[in-house]
Amino acid sequence: MKNVRQHSAFLVIGIFLLGASMRAPFTSIPSVINEIAASFHTPATSLGILTTIPLICFGLCSTLVPAIAQRLGNELTLFVALIMLSIGSFLRIYGFSALMIGTLMIGITTTFINVLLPAVISENLPTKIGPVTGTYNVALTLFSAIGAYAIAPISAATSWQFAVELLSLLVLITALVWTPNLRFNYRASATEPTEVGANMWKNRRAWYLLMYFAGSSFVFYTIVAWLPSIAMANGMSNNSASLIAGLFQLFSIPTAFAIPVLATKLTNRMPLVLSAGLMTGLGFLAMLLPIHQFWFYVLIALLLGLGTAATFALIMTLFGLKTRSVADTRNLSGMVQSLGYLLAAFGPTVTGNLKAITHSWNEPIIVTFIVICLFTLFGALSEHHRYVN
Repeated sequence: MKNVRQHSAFLVIGIFLLGASMRAPFTSIPSVINEIAASFHTPATSLGILTTIPLICFGLCSTLVPAIAQRLGNELTLFVALIMLSIGSFLRIYGFSALMIGTLMIGITTTFINVLLPAVISENLPTKIGPVTGTYNVALTLFSAIGAYAIAPISAATSWQFAVELLSLLVLITALVWTPNLRFNYRASATEPTEVGANMWKNRRAWYLLMYFAGSSFVFYTIVAWLPSIAMANGMSNNSASLIAGLFQLFSIPTAFAIPVLATKLTNRMPLVLSAGLMTGLGFLAMLLPIHQFWFYVLIALLLGLGTAATFALIMTLFGLKTRSVADTRNLSGMVQSLGYLLAAFGPTVTGNLKAITHSWNEPIIVTFIVICLFTLFGALSEHHRYVN
């Protein structure tokens, strides 16, 4: 069983702000990519890597996080990550090289938040894993949408540099709010035996969860990359396509909060796995229909938003529910997100290249639908046992 620890009164608000700081600093950037390219006298197409770098960092660095957190303590590790995240975010406005270095720092530091949040929630709030994870997911989704919407008008009224400074300030505020949690940081001494936890790479049930996460993330980042383009290819204007992309994020909020709460109350989560996969699959099948109206793509955004958010929220909750110790939660989270994000990074590339070869979005949509079926299968397999070990 997981031991319940004392924690700061600022823990929950800190977790909410961590979610707000997780994606906004880099998911908002595509909205002002042309302004950034003009400032640094570089083609806008060469800056597509700005959203790929964090994904690669998630994949390469996730397995390193548990060992570092064991020695520093979860709360201190997260505080250091927030300070480095704010520095990396601020750094991006000072030149092209600084933009790349800052983005790399953002990718590395957000990896720590990604991996450690499930362990922090499980360790400090084991009876509230569902609602607190839901709160974190809502912040993640809400501030991604707000950042993507707000950065363009703020940049138009001032400059893109000022807009990035505001995003960086959000991270710095989060670090300040997180400070009281350092009083409850637990750091293992050099002589004290640390709880290493199970080796999840040798665990077949953990691999089911990894493939579930990898497939669902493959689909999510494919949607983020290409939903506006698919909408425009089917008659939507640029403004309408952008609105549809924004609605996709906003429609994610209900299931982002509700699914973790439901997951903690249900002993059989198979209906959650299947319904989330079904909504996502229907959203992609709908894009194959010859209906070129705005309301129809709003419906597609609704299905995709609810479905993908439900799957992500469920997986983030399962890290805590399917393990018996905090060390196992950290190890499972690190293992799943490492290879999972590396595989997910292929989503936009594979589907984009397939579109270039076939000159049609139908084939990429069909391939992505097959991936949805596969990750739903792995999700179902992961639900056959209560714990991964």
